[in-house]
Amino acid sequence: MFASNLPEFLSRLPGRTRQQLLAGGIWLVLALFCSAALGHYYGQQKADAAERDRAAARAAADFLAQQSLERIVAGDRISMQLLARQLLELPAVTGVTVEDVESNALAQVGDTHQGETVSAPVVLHDSLAGSVTLNLVPGSGVGFPWASLILSLVFALPVSAAAALAAGNFPFRRPLPVVPARPAPVPEPEVTVGLYLRALNWAQLGNQLSRGALDKLQDDLDQRLQLLRRIYDARPLRHSGPQLGLGFSGGDAAFRAVCCGLLLRELQQSSRAAGLQLAVAVVPSEPRSCDFSGEQLLSQPRGLALHPQLLEDAALLNRVECHTTNWGAEVSGLVPSYQKLLDSQLRQLANT
Repeated sequence: MFASNLPEFLSRLPGRTRQQLLAGGIWLVLALFCSAALGHYYGQQKADAAERDRAAARAAADFLAQQSLERIVAGDRISMQLLARQLLELPAVTGVTVEDVESNALAQVGDTHQGETVSAPVVLHDSLAGSVTLNLVPGSGVGFPWASLILSLVFALPVSAAAALAAGNFPFRRPLPVVPARPAPVPEPEVTVGLYLRALNWAQLGNQLSRGALDKLQDDLDQRLQLLRRIYDARPLRHSGPQLGLGFSGGDAAFRAVCCGLLLRELQQSSRAAGLQLAVAVVPSEPRSCDFSGEQLLSQPRGLALHPQLLEDAALLNRVECHTTNWGAEVSGLVPSYQKLLDSQLRQLANT
């Protein structure tokens, strides 16, 4: 999480502070790299020195065993002590011990309890006359190159500062905000049935009524249509020609359109706008064949007209009472169970 928020954190810092942090990060990377490289070099040098020290210790033990034979036979402990002290000057040797065949120390110098041991027998005519033991710490003469590390760290300071200064001259790009993708708009359901209204005597009313009365009549009709749109989930049709239109979608679109048309007829008759003659018809949005029956449905001020194609609609079966004519069908109402609900709804709307 910190790595993902790092660009945003750096973008909020002043330029000088950002350069200082960058220089510190570069110096730290260089310091780790130099430490790792020198550590690897130190390990190789120490391993090589340890092999050389072991080989030198074995050769020294063999040499001391050869030189100690006569002195052991003669019992010359002082000579053996002096010879052992000479071997103690070797870099890795820490202690020398010369013993007789009974493991009694004849000469012993240095620390005989530290590090590794290398032994060589003292042989006299195929008989063991004693032994020589050298204690050593292989590779102790090789130390870590601290001076090289310090020099590298000091040299890394100006390098990191120059790199940070050069990087600071480039414009810092602030991270672009992540804009969530907008969900695709849900398409509106397709309109299958339309309720069309046509004012048959609008021109005549325009000659009889004043402009204010005519506007009031149109406003009342618009309010009723908006109310019915909310009740029956309808939407205005954009391409309804010289008449008004409400579109309905869904499996019961025809039934909702019929109920909406019946309520509109009743509301118009019970209001002061009874002088407005409306032709109201329920028509499918896409007739099966090209005909002009829809025009005939809106030509006379009759009741709610129904297109012949909708007589077979499943949503109207056993719900609507109508009688057929040569131009289509006229809806007289709903079956009693539904008509009772529609009358109750009409009373509620009339009281509002």
